[in-house]
Amino acid sequence: MDFLQILDLPLAPGGLVEWTPKLPGPSSLHADPRPTSHNHERHLCEAVAYQRETGHTGGRESWLGVAIEFDEPLSIPAIRSALTAWIDRHEVLRSHVLISGDLEHPQLRRYTADPGSVSLKMSRIGWYHDPTLLVEQIAGWFDRSTAPVRWPAYCFATVGREHSFTLLFAGDHSLLDGYSLIMLVSQLRAHYHAAVVELGRTTRTAATPLIPAATVGSYIDFSATERDEADGSDASHPAVDAWASFLAEGMPRYPTLPLDDPAAHPARAHEQVHGFAVGGYEEGSEAAAEAQPQQSLYALLADDTTTNEFTAVCAEAGTTLFAGVMAALAFASYERTGSTRFRAVLPRHTRHEPQWQTALGWFVSLSPFELDLTGVTTFAQLSIRASAELRRGRIAASLPLLRVAQIVHAVDSPQFVISFLDSRGAPGAAADDAGAARVLRSHRYADDEVYLWVNRTPAGLRLSARYPADLDADVRGFASAISDLIADVAARSSWHDRGFALDR
Repeated sequence: MDFLQILDLPLAPGGLVEWTPKLPGPSSLHADPRPTSHNHERHLCEAVAYQRETGHTGGRESWLGVAIEFDEPLSIPAIRSALTAWIDRHEVLRSHVLISGDLEHPQLRRYTADPGSVSLKMSRIGWYHDPTLLVEQIAGWFDRSTAPVRWPAYCFATVGREHSFTLLFAGDHSLLDGYSLIMLVSQLRAHYHAAVVELGRTTRTAATPLIPAATVGSYIDFSATERDEADGSDASHPAVDAWASFLAEGMPRYPTLPLDDPAAHPARAHEQVHGFAVGGYEEGSEAAAEAQPQQSLYALLADDTTTNEFTAVCAEAGTTLFAGVMAALAFASYERTGSTRFRAVLPRHTRHEPQWQTALGWFVSLSPFELDLTGVTTFAQLSIRASAELRRGRIAASLPLLRVAQIVHAVDSPQFVISFLDSRGAPGAAADDAGAARVLRSHRYADDEVYLWVNRTPAGLRLSARYPADLDADVRGFASAISDLIADVAARSSWHDRGFALDR
């Protein structure tokens, strides 16, 4: 799927309807003793701090969403039924956390509503002939309706036409992650198909198997378990040792280059100016009120054929595509900077049990990644080193970074983050990658963050990025260099011609 900043979404004109989840009254939310995750607490504290500083919640949006295309007219009863069924499926959409007191030692209180208690308020906004104005209206609606300081921190919209419609969803990052977005597309399609059939109508939406709701775990349960285990950990936890030396040098920064670097490769990747923010650690700069909006980039690094060849080379070395991608990024950085050390922070999913596989939530931890290129003479060697570093990172990811930071008294937030995922296993992945669905993100304000997301899709290997605007030429050059390297490895060309003997 494409991962687009909302304002870059191609959306056909039509009749816009906004859908707001609602409860019968405040008493529908019951006190819930389950604690929140470290990720959610930090995210909420930053949102409240921003609100207290500026007096409003806008300007630091951190929502994620999807746009799903349906090749049939919109049924209002069916979409209402489908959305409420989906809300019932995921407890995190019926729960809210309030924060009070000193943000250094906040008091958190969770409240949760029962299944069947949430309904939807339908607001007909009007017919839009101009797609730009339509997308801007939806973007503003999502920005205003997804603040984590209130419930609901999510909303829906539909754009109806004579023979088709688009369903859009946005939710604050505290409710979901990248895997959630990929899986929820097929879930919403399945719920809509079931609702149309139940109404006795015909539908062109394909029937998608849906895992019984009773087997889907609750992210709130996961958060409580993770929090209890993390708070009970101390400096003896293996993850603390795995992080300690890495944090002692400070968080890694993007390897900034002179914009007129003569070694930069000519543009090779197929680029567009849009991107996607689906990392595991999306906390913004503390100076969010003054930070500038970030630039976004999307590039197809390699088509499906090239990616398959690249994967085969990795397999021959006994490694994976993930390891190969990290090796390629590290070598591209070396070629452009001369540094034989490549450091970054990597999101790692925590969906290790069956009940979490299709659950909505922020199932993400973080791990350090540090690759030493000294003495490497072949890509296979570098890929093997990357694979070993990824294995080591699993230990670090077994404890939330925020808890590690408390233990070792670290204060820096991740600034250079690289995420990898393979979305080909999602139902309908090929059609979605061809435009039947898209992942969306809000705009982002930060002066010191560079986030890269590499996604293996049916089309090939996609790169999405967000970064400070003054790094635009640099990041584009880096993307082109990565694309060149992957193509060279896939073609099994000589790396020695590129000066691969690293003996510094």
